[in-house]
Amino acid sequence: MIKKIPKHITLILNETETIFLLDLPSCIVPKETEEGEAAEADNQLYDYLTKGKGRNRKVATIGVQTIPTLRKTRSTEPVKYEFRDNSTFASNWEMYDTYNVIDVDELADKGDGYVELIIKEVEVIEDDAHKLNDEIHPSEVKKSKEERELEKLMNNQNYFNAALVIERLLANNCYNSEQKKFKGLLDEDESLDATPKYHYKLDLLWTFCNEDTRNRCVTGISFNTYTEDILAVGYGKYYFVDRKSTGVVMIWNIKNPKQPERQYYFRYSVTTLAFAKKNPNYLAVGFYNGDVKVVDVSKRDLELVGEDCSSSFEPAWDVLWLEQDKEEYFLVCFGDGRVCKYHFTEDVVLERVQIMRTDKVEGKLKGLKALRMFEGNQVSSSRHSSALCLSLHSANPSIYFIGTNEGVIHRCTPHYCTQHIDMFKAHEGSIHTIKFSPFVNKVFATCGDDFQECLWVEGIDEPLIVSTYCTEPVLDFEWSPSHSTIAVSLRGMDIFLWDLQRKIYSPQSQTKSPTNSRNTLCRFTSCGRCLLVGDVDGNIHIFAVSGLPMPAFFQENLFFQSVKNILLTNTELVKKVEKLGSLSFGQKRSR
Repeated sequence: MIKKIPKHITLILNETETIFLLDLPSCIVPKETEEGEAAEADNQLYDYLTKGKGRNRKVATIGVQTIPTLRKTRSTEPVKYEFRDNSTFASNWEMYDTYNVIDVDELADKGDGYVELIIKEVEVIEDDAHKLNDEIHPSEVKKSKEERELEKLMNNQNYFNAALVIERLLANNCYNSEQKKFKGLLDEDESLDATPKYHYKLDLLWTFCNEDTRNRCVTGISFNTYTEDILAVGYGKYYFVDRKSTGVVMIWNIKNPKQPERQYYFRYSVTTLAFAKKNPNYLAVGFYNGDVKVVDVSKRDLELVGEDCSSSFEPAWDVLWLEQDKEEYFLVCFGDGRVCKYHFTEDVVLERVQIMRTDKVEGKLKGLKALRMFEGNQVSSSRHSSALCLSLHSANPSIYFIGTNEGVIHRCTPHYCTQHIDMFKAHEGSIHTIKFSPFVNKVFATCGDDFQECLWVEGIDEPLIVSTYCTEPVLDFEWSPSHSTIAVSLRGMDIFLWDLQRKIYSPQSQTKSPTNSRNTLCRFTSCGRCLLVGDVDGNIHIFAVSGLPMPAFFQENLFFQSVKNILLTNTELVKKVEKLGSLSFGQKRSR
């Protein structure tokens, strides 16, 4: 049925609310009005207070509400520590969900049915993973079902992660007290006794070694820059006649002292390695044939971030990480005297730039007074000395030191390529290490093949202390990070612990290697409670350092006074040290 169209339509129009799209209020008022007179009065008062006589008015002090500055002393008001007990419980289902590939939380938004369907599909795939494929090798037929399932299990990444956690838990049952000593949870401080006895003792906690490290020399030790629980160790060769020796890099964890968590095998011997500071999962490795590689240790299998295999035929002896303009790079010194800077690129190939080359020194040098070797009419085939070690200046990161096989130290900077700032004679043989003191940044120590350990200070051309305890080359030297006067040196099979505050003619402690092997490298932990020592047989011994005195409150003053007591008979050298003032840059004079 069709409706008729109405003849009359009624429309009602109402006024809507006013909508302001833009409102610019006026900043002026008309004269001869109340608003104008008020504006003129304000302008006159402003001119009187800023330009007129009103600016010379007296200002009265009034009270204000400020936050009071609280001051307290170290002895009278110590910080109050709050303690609380926390506990947690992890069930088997929680551990299963942690290592499960599927993230159930992300799929929960799509519905419970979708989650159950995905889980069932994964279970089917896992069941099919243990079945035989249609196309297999004839040799696989001879294997039993258990062997085939075991091989497939060994290729499962989740299995390795679960086994890694189980190994840590089992190792904790055997090395619980030793691990607590390493972390400093068991404080056996004897310096608080009524009659303290400082016996300076090294107690063996455990040894990092396995079948693959046997008869492989420890050539590099580097703590991870993110956590000291992770340690990278490089293995290579010690004797030149070991031509068939290969290289291994192992990542050890203190939670598992028996087996490494990463193992990377290389064709050539490893000579040095170091963790990056900005990216703690990057490990720079140098090899005996001159190759340089950067490994990502977060991956179980070997994965190279950067590589340079066309650098040199001489060994890469040391690696030093630096940072400039928020970009991290590293320096490598080689046996032919070259120092190269490496940058990361979008490709795997590293960008290499040669910034320095150490030349052989001729003529008289400042520093250690050594006899000049008579060379006759023979001319050396190489005019460059080997760069064996690198060290970054502790106060100025733009300066680094190079130690050579001639016993000469070159003071250089990466901003001036192919030129050194200064150089001096430090030893009569090869220099193995250059270490700056962590408390006095003007002081550094060197050791070499001339059976000597030398202590130097910037600004003085002669060594402060020269120690020749026995006729064994000093392969490594390390400062204690907790005591400014305590240091460790390695001579043959012995580990010497020195204290400049006590005496310098004899060490405070002498410890033999537990395996009667020649020691090569040593490293202190950041707290100074433990010492790591590597030897030529592939062992990393972890020692707990006990019997040390209480750390001094003013470490620099204690070091300065200890050096003055040692140099008591050398008045000229004492005057040079006192003329320097402080032994640290940017600090007041030591007293």
